[in-house]
Amino acid sequence: MIFHIQTLKEKYLRGWERQATVILLASALLLTLHRFYTRRSFFRRHFAEYFGTGPLAESYPYYYWFLTTAITLLLIPMLVAKFGTKEKLSDYGIQLGNQKLGWSVTGIAWILMIPVVILAVIVYPPFAAKYPLCKVVASSWQAFLLYQLAYGIYMLSWEFFFRGFMLFGLERKFGNYSILIQTIPFAVLHYTKPLPEALGSIIAGILLGVLAFETRSFIYGAAIHWLVAMTMDIVAVTLPRFLG
Repeated sequence: MIFHIQTLKEKYLRGWERQATVILLASALLLTLHRFYTRRSFFRRHFAEYFGTGPLAESYPYYYWFLTTAITLLLIPMLVAKFGTKEKLSDYGIQLGNQKLGWSVTGIAWILMIPVVILAVIVYPPFAAKYPLCKVVASSWQAFLLYQLAYGIYMLSWEFFFRGFMLFGLERKFGNYSILIQTIPFAVLHYTKPLPEALGSIIAGILLGVLAFETRSFIYGAAIHWLVAMTMDIVAVTLPRFLG
């Protein structure tokens, strides 16, 4: 038995690199925790009764979702990166890196996506029905602005996890293949989105991965992700009223 275990150890563990092993195992664990404990339905089952009712009560599960996502996909991965791999956080894209390239691409990408978002809402009605995810925040600009700021933290968390934690954490072991590796769970987590958006997440995951590598930062991907999401919310709220 001891010999068999030693043989298996030699067969499966020889050559394993610490950083990649920690990142992959932590990613599996954190995405599982994220899936089970950050959902809005979890808040409604366990916490909603303690927050009472009010005109914006519908938004409470969303703020819970954004906060717990920041914990599972940003804070804990940062701690794992810092203390589990002994690397610097800047090695995981927590820096501005190539700002000239980063901000230029961010601005151009946002401008190009504005007409795409408008066209998508016009020709594919499920977009207008889907966004904003929390309908009640459209009742006032103050509520809408606060929601968008919290949504930005959520997007920052997502981008760090996929284009920071996973992408840069796996780069040493897998090189450019880490772009494809992080794209897989990123696309899978878009399964509840409208089909064009879900399919587009595959392309987005690859392009954002390339951008992160070129700038050595996940910040610009987070900015693009947030700006496009915010634009979608604004268009989905205002365009139907304008056309109607």
